[in-house]
Amino acid sequence: MSYMTLTWLKSLSLSAFVLICFLPLNAMALESQEEVQEAAKVFTEINRESKTRIPSSLLQRSQAIAILTNVTQGGFIFGARRGDGVILIRGSNGRWSNPAFITITGGSFGLQAGARSSDIILVFPSQTALQTVLTGAFEFGGSVSGTAGPVGEQPIESLEGFDGDKVYTYSRSEGLFGGVTLEGSDLDDDDELNKEFYGQPVTTKQIFQQSSLRAPVVVESLKRVLQQAEVGIR
Repeated sequence: MSYMTLTWLKSLSLSAFVLICFLPLNAMALESQEEVQEAAKVFTEINRESKTRIPSSLLQRSQAIAILTNVTQGGFIFGARRGDGVILIRGSNGRWSNPAFITITGGSFGLQAGARSSDIILVFPSQTALQTVLTGAFEFGGSVSGTAGPVGEQPIESLEGFDGDKVYTYSRSEGLFGGVTLEGSDLDDDDELNKEFYGQPVTTKQIFQQSSLRAPVVVESLKRVLQQAEVGIR
């Protein structure tokens, strides 16, 4: 390799290093925006399938929706569970809020083998169930009960538990486990991703209460798919 070529390569490497160092923070920290994009994708795909489609009548009455992506679980005898996602609540004006970032963690005992990856949607039909999230007391099997949600276009009048602590679950899974067991799972705030997405330390309550809080435009695609699903557009 010639001296001139070597010098050029060193100069190119230095230029690339300087460029990376001086990139804006929001150009490098894209995990939170990617999570919002993935949530919109997961919701759309799950809602297109007849066997997992959330009734539009249920969506119209729901007080909050959480979309958890890539929830993993695996092990033998003891299976740990971990995943990330977003949650949006319905404001007093009937519109969806900006998303707050959350994590789901927990463990389950039983004879298990292999690993599974799941995408999960949680539909909160009542304020009672929603308040458990806002107060930080959310636990499946403890403060709330999770049950497989109705699918298709089942009329709203036939749905039970709209005034209780029930949360409806919808999921799709890959791997060796069948179905999704959320017993013992906790939902918690993801303060790091909330800070990254909004550019400042912010709590879940602040995100929901401060409608003037500026958010990246990617949130509009997520809100749009939720609004379309409410009126039956898949």
